[in-house]
Order: sequence, then structure tokens, then C-alpha cells
Amino acid sequence: MNHARVKALKGNGKTVSKKAIKSGRASGASTPRGSPLPSLLTSPSHSAAQSRVTSDVSDEDVDFELDDMASSVYSGGSGEEVSDEPDTHVFDVSAFITSIRDRKRNNGEMREHSLSLYINKIRHQYTAETHLWLDDAASELAELFLHDANRAATAKERLLSLQAFVLTVGTVDTLEIYDGAQRILKQILMDDDDDDCRVYAIYALCVTVLYAGGLEEAALEVMEYFVEIVRTDGEHIDAHDNVVIVAAALQGWCFVASHVADFSDYADAAMDAFVDQLDSDDVEIQSNAGGCIALIFEASRHHLEETGEPFQLQYDPQRLADRMRELAKLSAKSVSRKHRRNLRESLVSVVTSLERGVGPFYSTAQYIPEKGEHVPASLRTDEGRAEYGYRCKLRLGNQVAKVDNWSLYFRVNFMRIIFKGGLQHHIFVNPVVTECLDDAEFVQDYSPLQKPPKGRKK
Repeated sequence: MNHARVKALKGNGKTVSKKAIKSGRASGASTPRGSPLPSLLTSPSHSAAQSRVTSDVSDEDVDFELDDMASSVYSGGSGEEVSDEPDTHVFDVSAFITSIRDRKRNNGEMREHSLSLYINKIRHQYTAETHLWLDDAASELAELFLHDANRAATAKERLLSLQAFVLTVGTVDTLEIYDGAQRILKQILMDDDDDDCRVYAIYALCVTVLYAGGLEEAALEVMEYFVEIVRTDGEHIDAHDNVVIVAAALQGWCFVASHVADFSDYADAAMDAFVDQLDSDDVEIQSNAGGCIALIFEASRHHLEETGEPFQLQYDPQRLADRMRELAKLSAKSVSRKHRRNLRESLVSVVTSLERGVGPFYSTAQYIPEKGEHVPASLRTDEGRAEYGYRCKLRLGNQVAKVDNWSLYFRVNFMRIIFKGGLQHHIFVNPVVTECLDDAEFVQDYSPLQKPPKGRKK
């Protein structure tokens, strides 16, 4: 693959004992409730660029489309307070840090409110000017968020701290904190009793190893760590048979793998774990495992093109395709109607990918091109028909990018989890996001999304 984006490691950090963790959480809620919350917003900004930015939280402008279907992604509840007013103020980062550190004056509820303001500011009100106040404070903020993610008394505050940490790492590209951060994040994965916190710790580990100082060797180690979680059904981190954690580990593996240049030596062992999860009773695990398998075979094809050698895999793609085709039929009878279509679409997409060597959600259905529509002769049948092809698109207003490979698919999916509807503010400006999605080719598209005509032949 061409996404070797991991950086040099220069971080440091301290871990905290389990006893200290429990002690910290037990004492975190005893602060006074009547203390005034310092204002985190200073005088209104007169910057034209800032004054026009709104905190639109709708995903309508950041569609991840499958023709007429919107793709769903997992995201833990945040308790986030989102403003729908125009952003006319500058964030007072010093007041924010003080409000989080001052546990004598500000209780847990106040700190949660401050964290929500910060999350909203980064996620939905981001502009290039954000870096004027964020970058210099980023290291201190990251350390503060990690500390509270590990020690805050309530699951809500710990989750908000993790989300704030992920957004900071996902916005500032100069942090070098991986070594210390990964120890704390793995500790959270072992010790926290809240599934949403553990899931977000997985997300945090992903962005930290890729964008906060991890070498490619470290990224490969994180991938192995996720495989071990999957292989043991979560028992590796004391989360046995926890489907939410296993599904997130599969998702995290895909995101990290999509950045690594060569994981050929690790692919076969990973395949063993992913193929085993096809027998899971959980729909999301089955779908995510199928996606991991598709990504490995896509990477193997790229490796063959670049080196002349494919990955040494012990699995026949056609047999796997046949197995997933059957799973799509069987599972569709046992899952709820809400998940039935998504499961079938996901597994059939992987089947097509394995059989045809194409990317995600490629439609082999055929249509007759309209007069003047350019379709190369090599893509037409003898009767003049053509395949619909790739149906998955990332739409940001009138900007549309075709998602034609699994690597890009998982990177886009992950960015949507982190930034939600605010991704539209980041994708062309945020240095981390632009680097992550540098191969997304956007074009102008003012036409409404059209549904495929009825009665098309497969």
C-alpha cells in the first residue's frame, strides 16, 4: 500500500497503578457543586472566516453513500453538547485547562461541560485559525486528557476525555507522545468497566500510533495487539465475549493496516483470527471480519504489483467468497430486519471484492449508458451495457469522492467516527485529515443522488 504515514517516536509518559486508578475515581466526585464555571470563550472574533463557520452537526453534508443508502458507523455515546449558533468567539484554552485541573472549584459535572465545549469547538467549529490557540497547548492538553481518561470518577467524564484526546491528536500533527500514551491507553483497555470508554481507547490507540510519534514497527505491534484481542474473543484484555470490544478491535486493525506500507509477514496470522470471527453470532463482528479479509487480499494484490510476490496466505479467496455468500443467506434469516440489509450488503460486497479483485460495494448490475455518457469500450458488454461499478461515495456538500478501495473506505469510516458531521470543516484544512485521506479525489457534483433504475439485471 501507499499509506506509510507513521512518524518517529519521541514521546514519554507515566503509567498509573490499578490501586491509584481506583483511588482517583473514588475521590473525583467530591468537589463542590456551586463554583462558577470560568468562561472558555473570549471576545467575539472579527475574522470573517471564523464568523461564518457554523457548528452544523448534521451528517447530511458528510454523507458516506451507497447510492441511496447511508452507511452506518459505530460511535459510543458522548453526552456532547453541540451548539447550532455561529462561531463568533475565540476559545480560551488557558481558562479551559484551568477549569479541568481545578478539581476543588469545579466538580465532575462542570468538567464534563467544559470538555463538551472543547469537543464541539474542535469537531464542529474548526478552521485554520484554530491552530493559533491549539498547537502550542496541544501537548499539555493531550497529557491532561489522558490523565482524566484514566482516573476520572465517572464513565462520562472519562469518555469525554478520551474523545477530546482523539480530536486533539487528530487535529495537531506535531505531537510526539506515542510511547507514554500507548501504555495508559492499554491500561484503560484492561481496567475500565465501561464499554464506550474501552472502545474509544481503541480509537485513541489507533490515531496515536499513526499521528503522534509511532514508527511503522509500532503500528505493526498495535495491529498484532488488536489481532490478539480478536483471536481471544476479548479475553486478552479481560473482556471475554465482549462483542463491542471485538468489533472495535477489528475496525481499529483495518484503520491502522490501511496506513502501513507492508504487513505481509503478519497477514496470515491475522487471517486466522478474522476467518474464525465469521462464525460469530454478532452481525457487526461478521461484517467487520469480512472487511478485514477484503483489506488483506487487496493489500496482497498491491504487494504483487509492487514486488512481484503476493502475500503468503493459506486461504483460497474463492472458498472464502463461497462461505461468506452462504453466511449472507443464513444470517439474514436470524438477525433483525434493521440489520438484515446492511449485513447482506457488507458480505456481498466482500464476496464481489474477492471474486473480482475490486474495492468495496462494487455493483455488477448492468445498465445501458445514456447517449453522450463516456464509458470505455473495455467496460461495455457486447450488447452495449456497462456495470454500475463503485456505489460508495464520500459526499461533502457538492464535493464528491468515489471510494474505490478498502484502504480508503476504512480511513473515511474512521474519520467519520471521530469528527462526525464536523468532518466537512476538517477534510480540506486539518493537516492530519488531509494526510489521512490524501488519495480521495473530490470532484464537483451538483446533481441530486439518483436511485438505480428498477428492474435492472444482475
